[in-house]
Amino acid sequence: MVYYRVCLQNTIERPWTNMEPVYIGDVPKGLGTPSHYCTVERGKEPFQLEPFRLLNLYGASQFADAQIWQTWLVLGFGSFIYFVPLEEGKPIYYDIGYFWSLYPADDYMLVTSVSNVSCYNQQARQLWKSEWLGYHGVQISDVQAGRVTGMGNYPPFDEPAGQIPFVLSLDTGKII
Repeated sequence: MVYYRVCLQNTIERPWTNMEPVYIGDVPKGLGTPSHYCTVERGKEPFQLEPFRLLNLYGASQFADAQIWQTWLVLGFGSFIYFVPLEEGKPIYYDIGYFWSLYPADDYMLVTSVSNVSCYNQQARQLWKSEWLGYHGVQISDVQAGRVTGMGNYPPFDEPAGQIPFVLSLDTGKII
């Protein structure tokens, strides 16, 4: 079995500075300093991991997340969700609006943006994208019995009236 560990950080040191990175996002011509660094370690034992891959993330993003899921490194950053193969192959990416959060499960990955929920299968194919659920962020609180429940944020953001609950079908993404 192969073990992985992923970390998002604002700075890196050796041995990461000696690695050739994969560039993700709106990469400027002169490269410059990335907004975030994503480091991936790999090993045959969970306590003996070694540097494996470095990704430099460019662009503005209030929220960023990285998780190992199935055979993918999944990155949410800026307006995109990236599925980067852990071993071989090219990244797959989708413009989702403005990234908010990742919600992994065994058979699917749910991703929220500022306005909706998207669902992806283990081959990184988008299965569905919900209709507009929020103005300033969508959070999922529970997934069970074929339903996705959560809250969409609307102005005023800091008051209970600014949160509207939703229930979606896990199969279709349609509001129930």
